Amino acid sequence: MAEPGHKTLRVPATHPIFTGHFPDRPIVPGVMLLEWVLDEIARVRACAPSALRIREAKFFAPLQPEQTATLQFEPGDRRCTFSIHHGAVTVARGILEWDARD
Repeated sequence: MAEPGHKTLRVPATHPIFTGHFPDRPIVPGVMLLEWVLDEIARVRACAPSALRIREAKFFAPLQPEQTATLQFEPGDRRCTFSIHHGAVTVARGILEWDARD
């Protein structure tokens, strides 16, 4: 079982994702946040992101360009809880799972 961890993310306002994601009021897409979570947990577990399943993901507040987000996670034997925060605001939280053989 891996130790709890954290990582930060900041998406520049010039990132092309914002061209189509609400051009007049851009926010970081939820799919981008989930990809970040999958990539980081896969790195910690030394597996491919495709070996992980999103069991649950809830979004509570938008993350805007240039805002710094912190990913906090606590891996277990077959699942990992995660939360994403911007300062004191919870942006999202959820659970990832994987098979015992992975």
